[in-house]
Amino acid sequence: MLALAADVKKVTTLMKEVDTLETLLQDEVKRMGDVPSVKYIEIKSKIKKLCTQTEVTDCLNRLVVKGEPVWGLSSDERELINDARRKVNEC
Repeated sequence: MLALAADVKKVTTLMKEVDTLETLLQDEVKRMGDVPSVKYIEIKSKIKKLCTQTEVTDCLNRLVVKGEPVWGLSSDERELINDARRKVNEC
């Protein structure tokens, strides 16, 4: 269970970082409109880099079995894991 708690913590930290970057990304879109700026590209790159780290994908692989979050997670944690999996798949 210790590894599971560490995996959930890692994914939680990742999603907080991604949320912060996505907020910055939305602000950049509002500022620049439809024209992608260098800052926009940098933020998108940071999101992709975070989501595709081997450590993150390993955590998600341990937390997801047959496409569903493992047993023992709270409903909030299950939702977090599903959101993280979607975000990783988008990248």
